[in-house]
Amino acid sequence: MSSCLAAFSISTALLLGSGLGLPTSAQAAGDHWRFDPAHSQISFSVMHQKFSNALGRVPIQSGSFRFDVDDWSTAQVDVVMDLAAIDMGNAQLDDAARSGALLDTARWPLARYASRSVERIDTNRGVIHGTLDFRGVKRPLDVAFTLNHAGTDPYLFKRKLGFSAHATIHRADFGMNRYADVVGADVSVRIEVEGIAERDPKPTETSDASQE
Repeated sequence: MSSCLAAFSISTALLLGSGLGLPTSAQAAGDHWRFDPAHSQISFSVMHQKFSNALGRVPIQSGSFRFDVDDWSTAQVDVVMDLAAIDMGNAQLDDAARSGALLDTARWPLARYASRSVERIDTNRGVIHGTLDFRGVKRPLDVAFTLNHAGTDPYLFKRKLGFSAHATIHRADFGMNRYADVVGADVSVRIEVEGIAERDPKPTETSDASQE
């Protein structure tokens, strides 16, 4: 049960993620990205009875992000996580995590994370200041991230961005108070994201309208 609880917490945090974005009409073509489902993952760990860290994963159900490599201040992300599909590596733990005592996925099957702003720290590191909506509770959550690479995937022939991110969730903040003697108070969340460009920049066209 403790493992399940941990899974639940991190799934909410995830939402991290995993991405960033740009909601202005002036954004350059190609600044809108979708999550690559094969290479975007949210994982978590939480201490179990001081013996070990229980591990788990929560899948991304939907979402996208916008990110201009040259202007991080306008970046944004909005991601929905599927708590009902939590994977603790054990069927009994999965069922316990989904139960009413923990995630209560019958009432809240999804969690959502949306950014409010993105702060650039240095050349490739930043922090997403956002809100996590999890288990009927909305609270601020900061996600620290690193922009790993921007380039073209030689196999997909598409432009991609790659990020690594992490956050810490205090499960009690979201009403997860059960099993305090079994499950650690803090859940560590790790996010790995690859974004695929939704569209490619169009070549600049020369207008001959002035020529008769």
